Amino acid sequence: MRLAPEIVAAIQRMTVEQRRLLGVRAGWHVGDIAWGTRRHEGREGEWRIRLWVEGGAPVAWSLLREDDGEHHLDHDVHPDHLHLLDDILRAPEARVAYAFEDDAERRAALAAHGFAEPRGKPLHFNARDLTAPPEPPPLPAGFTYRAVGPADVPERVAIHRDVWAPSRVTESSYAGVRSEWPYRESLDCVVETPDGRFAAYCLAWPDDANGVAELEPVGVRSEFRRRGLGGAVCTFALRRWYDEGGRQAIVYCQSEPACALYDALGFRRHATLIGYAHP
Repeated sequence: MRLAPEIVAAIQRMTVEQRRLLGVRAGWHVGDIAWGTRRHEGREGEWRIRLWVEGGAPVAWSLLREDDGEHHLDHDVHPDHLHLLDDILRAPEARVAYAFEDDAERRAALAAHGFAEPRGKPLHFNARDLTAPPEPPPLPAGFTYRAVGPADVPERVAIHRDVWAPSRVTESSYAGVRSEWPYRESLDCVVETPDGRFAAYCLAWPDDANGVAELEPVGVRSEFRRRGLGGAVCTFALRRWYDEGGRQAIVYCQSEPACALYDALGFRRHATLIGYAHP
C-alpha cells in the first residue's frame, strides 16, 4: 500500500516553502520526496510517518525507516517551529538522526536526545547557478542525447538496476515515479548507444516555484565509464532545465569520484549532512 497522496502532497508543499525560505540550506527537495516514496514502493508498511500541522499548513514531518537493520529518523521542520524538534526526536526506536555538520542548534538538539556519535558516510550538498545555457559536449560517433518516453521504461529500469544493483526499482515502481509530481519526462535524460541501449542517465526533478532542479539519480553503465558520459548526460539535463526556465541545480554526493564529477560540472559544496547515532 503506497503512502496516502495527501500526506505526500503536504510534505512536498512544505518542502517547496522551506526552499523558498532557506535556499540551498533547505534539507530537502521535492524530488527527494517523490523519488524516495515511489522507488521504495511496497516498503511503506515498514515506515512510520508523522506530520505536524498548524493553521492548516504543514510545519514539520518525520519518517522513521529501517536501513541496514537500524531505524533512521529523517525529518524537516519550519524555522519558525524549531521547538517541535523535541517532539520529533522523541522516537525511542530511532538509532540514527541527521543534521548539517555546521548546524550547531540542530546538533545540540540531537545530542540532547542521545544522538551524538557520527555514523555512516557524510552526504555532501552541492549547488550551481545557471547563469548561461550549459553546452553538452559532443558524444562518440553514433551516441545520442534524448529524453525517455513511455516505451523506454524497460530499458530505463534496466540501466538503473545495472548501475545500482541490487535495486528495488521495477518497471511498475518506475511507472509510479513517472506518474508522481513533479516528474517531467523532458528532464529524464539519457545517452543512447548506437544499438539502442542506454549508456548513461540523469533524472532532473524540477521545483518550478523556486527555479531549482535536483539531479537524482545519475548513473553510467560500467562498460561505458571513463568516457565522460556521466558529465555529458548531466550537462544535457542542465541545458534542458535552463531552457525550461531553471536557474539553479543541486545534487548530493558521497563518494570521491561522484563529488569530483559534480565539481568538474561547476557544482560547489555548501553543506555536509552527518548521521548521528544513539547508543
